[in-house]
Amino acid sequence: MSKLRCQRAGLVGAAGGLVWLAWAVALGLTGRESDAVLTVVALSTVALVVGHYAVESFYGARMKRPGTAGAWLGAIGGVVFALGQGLRVATGGGEIVVGLGVLAFVSGSLLVSVGLVRTRIQPPWLGVVLLVGTLLFLGFDISPWAAVPYGLAWVALGGDLYRYDPPDGRFGEASGDYGWLS
Repeated sequence: MSKLRCQRAGLVGAAGGLVWLAWAVALGLTGRESDAVLTVVALSTVALVVGHYAVESFYGARMKRPGTAGAWLGAIGGVVFALGQGLRVATGGGEIVVGLGVLAFVSGSLLVSVGLVRTRIQPPWLGVVLLVGTLLFLGFDISPWAAVPYGLAWVALGGDLYRYDPPDGRFGEASGDYGWLS
């Protein structure tokens, strides 16, 4: 994948974070899940899948495990979660599919956050915010406002992926000292 496409994928991830924020706030204010809200959830999740893909494309060689595995697991989980939300809109069912998708999506996001902090490619606070936002998202059943930090984390991470133009040595390079510190 070219650098420009990775940057654009980061922008899509940031947009997914914004849409994620919008539905979390809408659900927090109204307290009801309509078909329109579930459709927005599915669309925002697909955009976050693209964000996971951007993280893998930019940093896969550097993050190794757990970050690379997390990016793929999060992407697969996001697709399953979005399909489950689509089933909920179409048939009123699909709770099991949504649950499995959330499990993989959250697990992948946690692994990506650990990979970001561990490799120090990005400022560590981005990985910490993603970690905290992911953990808070698990409290979504208690309060829809718990999903807000996860959306904010993706806005920050996706925006940084979009703005950053890595030098040729950093892009996909598995060795060398390329972190934000240099």
